[in-house]
Amino acid sequence: MVVHAGVDPMPALREQWARGRSVLLLGSTLPQAAREHAIRDSRATEVLDSADRAAHTGSSALLRAGDHPPDAGVLIATSGSTGAPRLVELPLDALEASATLGTAAVPFGPGDAWLASLAPQHVGGLMVHVRAAVLGGRAIHGALPRTWSDLEGATHASVVPAQLVRLLEDPSSLPRSLKAVMLGGASSPASLRRAAVARGIPVFTTYGMTETASQVATGPADAVDDGSPVGPPLPGIHVTIDATEPGTAGEIVIEGPVLARAVIANGVRTPLARPHRSRDAGFLDAGGRLQVVGRLDAVINSGGRKIHPEAIERVIMSVPGIRCACVAGVPHPRWGQRPVAFVDAADGSARAIVAVLRTGLAAHEIPDALLRMPPDESSLMKPSRVRLAARLAAGERFEELR
Repeated sequence: MVVHAGVDPMPALREQWARGRSVLLLGSTLPQAAREHAIRDSRATEVLDSADRAAHTGSSALLRAGDHPPDAGVLIATSGSTGAPRLVELPLDALEASATLGTAAVPFGPGDAWLASLAPQHVGGLMVHVRAAVLGGRAIHGALPRTWSDLEGATHASVVPAQLVRLLEDPSSLPRSLKAVMLGGASSPASLRRAAVARGIPVFTTYGMTETASQVATGPADAVDDGSPVGPPLPGIHVTIDATEPGTAGEIVIEGPVLARAVIANGVRTPLARPHRSRDAGFLDAGGRLQVVGRLDAVINSGGRKIHPEAIERVIMSVPGIRCACVAGVPHPRWGQRPVAFVDAADGSARAIVAVLRTGLAAHEIPDALLRMPPDESSLMKPSRVRLAARLAAGERFEELR
């Protein structure tokens, strides 16, 4: 099913779920070759368009997985952080569980309105509509918020760190309707969260992925937060840390009703192993909150030393005027790999960034180059280190930050 930004996909999805179908979600702007690849891998038997059902109001009854055949669900195309395309198969009961369990951290229900600014073919965008259908609130369509006026009438919104930076640049008052701003999708520096709390923004940090129907752990940001906390695991979701030594960071392992049913890669469907090994590194702190260090897949091995690019990104984003940072590992003849940072800077110079890096990181963690983030990546919700590294490897030249 082709889905569109600004078009409610739920009437069309409810119609197909009532028939027990698992629906592959394809964005309307997806290139034709990628669309054909996903359709072929999913073995889809029919291609529909959600816009054809947009005029239908659909059912007003609360969405319940138990009222539908067990095969009902969605297939979501994702490349994760490895760049390898795959489809994640989420059953309807996992979507319902994610919506229901999430209310323990961020209440949402009748009378509330969640800004639907995220693309519905991604799990974060889809779950805005699912929460409304399951919990009785509303999803209201709008563009990616850049100013507080974009959030007028919304009680809830989901943003990534770069968007929150832009919102903090707006001196206008927050909408009185706003109850919760979910901050996720990428690592955020403590300074950004503190600035948001000081401004009176009701920020909740969250961690999840497509394989977990978007949420695993969520909690309110605190003025004295440090590190990278995302709150405690949601009730009903069990998180363990597979570490070589007790009390240290290790792989985050997840079990619970929000897990996907299977993953499809190159046409091969593989049931998702339970518990799910996330390939993310983290630990549970003394307060029971999950702290996420970074992707194990993204670790840069430089001269035998492991560097987490997310740690560098957090330090860069602590510099005033920096909207977004993305660190990629590139080949190096002596060290094997070295980090290079792409930066979207509203203000601030390379000299200011380097000064902060020198005080916040070890010498071997400081990037070899600071490059200006290309506009086609900075305009996205989440820049891709895989794409940026590939562009560097292909010989593309980027402007150095000065």
